[in-house]
Amino acid sequence: MTNKWFAFGAERENASLSLLLFPFAGGCPSAFVQWKNKLTDDISIYPVQYPFREARRKETLPDTVRELAETLVRENEAVFSGKYAVFAHCAGAAIAYETVLEARKMYGTEPEFMIVSGAEPPEYSLESLKYLSQAEETEFLDYLISKGFADESVRKNSAFLSYYLPIIKADFTLMFSYKMTRDEEPLHCPLYIFRGDDDKVIDVNRLEDWKKYTTAETSERIFDGGHYYFTNDPDTVCAEIGRIVKKGAAT
Repeated sequence: MTNKWFAFGAERENASLSLLLFPFAGGCPSAFVQWKNKLTDDISIYPVQYPFREARRKETLPDTVRELAETLVRENEAVFSGKYAVFAHCAGAAIAYETVLEARKMYGTEPEFMIVSGAEPPEYSLESLKYLSQAEETEFLDYLISKGFADESVRKNSAFLSYYLPIIKADFTLMFSYKMTRDEEPLHCPLYIFRGDDDKVIDVNRLEDWKKYTTAETSERIFDGGHYYFTNDPDTVCAEIGRIVKKGAAT
């Protein structure tokens, strides 16, 4: 893949579906590096690479989630005008939602299905974390460590503090300013809610509200693990995605 928007994926000649993978706040497409070897050859894998990380480290993030989504969709017509699906984790779910709305507006398409992972609906996006918008580094690290985003050792890890922490803070700042697109017609694709059974980041009572975002079916899949369950056991997660793809192909 040479497209700046995607990395660590696999564009397959005979694929019938493009699967877009939206990382979490502070995340990089390398989090999905193993997936191309665990999903079948009829699926092209597109891990989304936001600006300000990895190969795009010198680029700044847009000011708003909507601007990010608009640019991603506009510069990738071939992907979004075709048959595609979405997996989006944590804050990536809000970015994916706005992206899907932009694709519908620009090309009249919707995903075959959407998987929202470890994520409350966009209306709640990072709502409880607004207090961190002006946080000092110590307070920000306290939060990351207390929620399991990082362990205590990062306080003395110069590589983390100089490279990863600015990315995480930039992504959180982007999400703090996020105002979801309102008064939109619901989507019409199936929506799957994935989460770890020990996820301490999300409020599981809010997950029911995902039903408002589509006229199609919604269902939940619970996996062993915490907020980043999918990084610990990609085989199980990819197997479940494969079943969802086969189910869609059979209908």
